[in-house]
Formats: sequence, C-alpha cells, structure tokens
Amino acid sequence: MDTSQYLSVFMDECREHLQTLNQSLLELEHDPENSSILDQIFRAAHTLKGASATMGFNKMANLTHTMEDVLSKLRSKELTMTPEIVNTLFEAVDLLEILANKIGEGKEEDIEISGVVQALQLFTVSGVAVQPQQERRKNIQLRYLEAEKDEILAAINDETGLYHFTVKMAENCVLKGVRVFMVLREIERLGTIVKSVPSLKDLEDEKFDQEFIVAVLMSNPPEELAKCIANITDIAEVNFEKIDPQNLPLEKRAQNQTVEDRVKVTGQTVRVDIRKLDVLMNLVAELVIHRSRLESIGSVLQSKDLDEVVEQVGRLTLDLRDSVLKTRMVPIETVFSRFPRLVRDLSKELGKEIELIIEGGETELDRTVIDEIGDPLVHIIRNAVDHGIEPPEEREKAGKPRTGTIRLNAYQEGNNVVIAIEDDGRGFNVEKVKEKALKMGLVTKEALAEMREDQILELTFMPGFSTASKVTDVSGRGVGMDVVKTKVDSLGGMIRIHSVFGQGSLLEIRLPLTLAIIQTLMVQLGKEIYAIPSGYIEQIISLRQDEIKQVRSQQVCMLRGELIPIIRLQDVLDTPDAINHELEELDVVVLRVGDRLVGCVVDSLLRQQDVVIKSLGGYLGSVKGIAGATILGDGKVALIIDIRAVA
Repeated sequence: MDTSQYLSVFMDECREHLQTLNQSLLELEHDPENSSILDQIFRAAHTLKGASATMGFNKMANLTHTMEDVLSKLRSKELTMTPEIVNTLFEAVDLLEILANKIGEGKEEDIEISGVVQALQLFTVSGVAVQPQQERRKNIQLRYLEAEKDEILAAINDETGLYHFTVKMAENCVLKGVRVFMVLREIERLGTIVKSVPSLKDLEDEKFDQEFIVAVLMSNPPEELAKCIANITDIAEVNFEKIDPQNLPLEKRAQNQTVEDRVKVTGQTVRVDIRKLDVLMNLVAELVIHRSRLESIGSVLQSKDLDEVVEQVGRLTLDLRDSVLKTRMVPIETVFSRFPRLVRDLSKELGKEIELIIEGGETELDRTVIDEIGDPLVHIIRNAVDHGIEPPEEREKAGKPRTGTIRLNAYQEGNNVVIAIEDDGRGFNVEKVKEKALKMGLVTKEALAEMREDQILELTFMPGFSTASKVTDVSGRGVGMDVVKTKVDSLGGMIRIHSVFGQGSLLEIRLPLTLAIIQTLMVQLGKEIYAIPSGYIEQIISLRQDEIKQVRSQQVCMLRGELIPIIRLQDVLDTPDAINHELEELDVVVLRVGDRLVGCVVDSLLRQQDVVIKSLGGYLGSVKGIAGATILGDGKVALIIDIRAVA
C-alpha cells in the first residue's frame, strides 16, 4: 500500500498525540494515582503505535509498543509510579518527537532507539510488583435514560428484539478503529444500533480498552450476527444476551436532560493546508484593492445606483475578509503547551523549585505569527528560569516562598495580542546593566545619565549582551534576547521590560492579530501618499507653527503637560515637495511607540482605509522606515510607514 499520500495527515495527528503525552505525563507526575490520566496516556501511545505501524514507521511503532507495556503494568497496578519511570517515559516522548521530525525529513532510520527501549523494558521485567497479577478491568455496563427506554419500547414488536453484543478484541490488535468500523458495519447490515458503551465517537477514536458493548434492535437471529462479527480479524470473543425492554438498566441523570443532549457528535473540523489559506487570503486581498477602486470610480461618476452596489460589495468584502482571517486564527495554547515540560526539565537541571502558571491559552493569533513566536518565548522563559528565579535557599533568606512562580499570560487588546511573561525572581539589576553596557561600549556615560530606567533595560536586547557571571548550558552567552527583539520586530510587534530588583520582572510582547490586512490612516506629503498603521495612533491634533519649540536641535511641543518630540516626516522619508513648513495650521499625528509619544507632521489627512500589506520584494529588500507597500483604489502604490523605525 502506498502510504505517502497519508503522510501529512499522520504528521498532524502524531504531533497532537505527542502534545497529549507531554501534557498528561506532567499531570501524572503531580497526581500519580489518577487512573484517568494514565488511561489517556495509554490511549495516545496505543493510537500512535497503530498509526505508525500502518505507515511502516517501525522504530516509532516499536518504541510506543514498549511504552504501552510499561503503561499497561501501571494500569493493572503491577508497577507503582516512580520518578524513574516518569523520567524514562519523558525520554521516550522526547525520542518520539525526534523520530517525528526525522520522518518528516524521510530519515527515520538515522535515529537509534535501543537505549530507551531497553530502559523501558527493565521496568516490565524487573519492576517491583505490589500485588499478584490479576485482571482489574472494570466491568462495563450499558445503561439507558428514561427517554431512550420509551423510544425502544415504541420500536419493539413481535418480530424485533433488543440484544446486547459484547465484543472483545485481541490484546495485540493494532488497528482498533478499523476493526470497530467493520463490526459496526456488520451490525448495521443485520440490525439497528441503539446505543454503545463507550460511545460511538469514542469507539471511532479508539478511546477504549479491548472490550465494548453495542445494543442492537434486530429481527434476524442473533447467532448469525455473532458469527459474522467473530469472523472479523482481531476479534477474540463475541457474546450476546437478549434484554427485556421493560426492565432496562437505567442511568441516573438530571431530570431536565432531553433526547437532544444525546445527539451523536460528528466531526466539526476539517484539516486544511495552510498554503490554501494563503491563496484564499491573497484573493481576498485583491478584492479589498478592487473595492477601493470601485469606491474611487463611484465618487467620480456620482451614480446613486452604483453607490448602493459599491456599498453592498464593500460590506460583503469586509465580512469575507473577517471570515478568512478567522479561519487562519489558532489558539496560542498550541505554543504555550510546550512550556510546562520545558520549565519542569530546566528546574530539575538547575535544582530549583518553579511553578508555571498559564493563562489566556484560548487567545487566538494568526497562524503565521503563531509559527514564529515560539522560539522567542523559549528564550525568555529559559532566562526567567536561569537568571530570574533564585535557588530555594536564597529565596528563603530573602523572605520568599521556596517555590518560584513564572506566569505566562495572553490577552487581546484592540487589534493586538499581548503576551506577558512575569516572574517573582530577583529582577534586573539596573546598575549591573549600566556597568556592562559601558564596558561593551554600547553607550557613553553622558548618554547613560540621561536615559530612563526602561531605556537602560532595553540595552539587554543588544547582540552579545549578558549580565551572567558564568556561562551555563541554559544561558549566559549573550545570545537570545537580541534574537527575541529581532523576531518580534519582524512580526510588527513591540517588547517592553518592567522590573523591580529583588521582586521580579515582567516582559510584555505586543503582536498584531494578523500580518495580512491592517487598518491605516492615509496621509499626504507633497505628491506622495503614505499609510500609517492605526494601531500606533494615539490621537490627531492641530498645531500652529509658533507652538513648536526647539530643544537641543529637536523640535518639541507640549501635549497635556508632557513634552513630546515632533518629527517632520518629509525629513525621514526624503520627500522634497512637502509643504507643511509653509502652513500656519499643522496636522500632527501623535503616535505611541511603547510608552513614548511622538508627533509626526504631515501635509494633510486623507481617510482611514483597510490596506493589504505587500512586501517590497527581493530587489528593494528591507528599507529603513518602510514596512511595506499597498495598492490604492486608483492603482497607485502607497508606502506603509514603519513607525518603530521612525520613532
């Protein structure tokens, strides 16, 4: 069988199961007696084993099979959970992740698994048994609701009977989902399925052990159906019994539960290649451009009928744009889920006690942003664990609890998502940062004396900057925070540091919801039209020329008692025919970049407009002060100003 066409589906499911394994193992480590978590881990390993064996990835199948042996003994209480078993299972999951990455590259055979397999086998061979081996599987029972009983009584007649078929699968059954499908197909051929334990969805998803019960209404002889089921591969045993519909075992439920509550849940999601969404996004972007073109034509022709059509097309285009943007949104939880394991491993390596609290995992971001933001967050959390949180003894001396806390939070604010990483560790030592900055020649003493504390802390984003006294495997090489800053900048975001020495620190990353379409304010300078992203605009004010003062070769103005610098955009963008220096009344766009305000003087304000961001292309590359370009309704190109670079 050619399995290559299923590889992308396998890889998606493989990553989901690996994420489940990681999260569930962390939960099990804190709650070793929780059998439901253990069942969840077993099911994930079992499904992964079956899928990898079907695809022909033998190393992954062998490793998950060995994991399954250990998990099976833990479930039957032949083994007790110990830190050694947990650590070895984590090693196995790490190896599975490596195998998954190599499978994507077509190099599974390059990975050696024998060491971890032997470590797992030691537990199954020499593990300490706490009691004699015995069958501990719970007896599953099929119970009915009152409403279901009424339906069954209405359906039964002299020829039709109700039967419970108990099907037991072979212990070494690999493709349980496929076997269940074949069993259900035989049942539906000869009867009607009323109910099952586990539910039909759980059966399809392989969320059961080796046994399940199906209630069937049928007029055919039950022996005939039992024989058909028994002939299916990997079916070890089939039993049936006739049930008296008047004496059905009833399930105690809330009285207000209705039949509608039991409607079978069908799959509500579809896997779509991200490239297809990119194509769809580009098509919507073209529609947005042509909508602007239609608006321009409508304003010239002054036709009432055309205006109505343009208005309707405009609304539909906006709805379509919003729908496409939503399809690209992914919960940030997909990134956050890797950090509990990271913190657990690092804290054990460094001998620290750390609790990671995650909030706002349901907050959604564009898929392109999600794919890029993971690595910067890893750098920040590694720094928080290594530099931020003190060893338990040091924390006790400082009057803090032994266990340090790192809080990871995400929330939406306007058209941005804010990711906050907060810890209650030692915080940044500003004096140490100053000393290192002077030593590296990043700033002069005079410049340092005039800098605010937040500006001094931002020096830590410079390449090669580190205040660590010694280099460790975790951090201290001066590589990391500059990478974080570069990546956040490339995503059109901002990063800020707040810190109190001895109490902790907070890093805030502010990212745009999407990188495809943004709302802008169109402004004019001379003959040129520029777009300023609305997310940065604090307000728009009008100034007279004499209200602008000169301080140390910098033009400034007073705004609500605060002195803010004034920038004439023609000086930054080299637009020689700008006329604002001749005007008496000036239009000033006040922008907020971080916690600073900057006033940008323009010739005139045109309109607000949603624009599609296009890159400048390989020929022009990156131009300082320009974030990209967009096409206007009249077909002309307008440049989008990179506000951070201007500020």
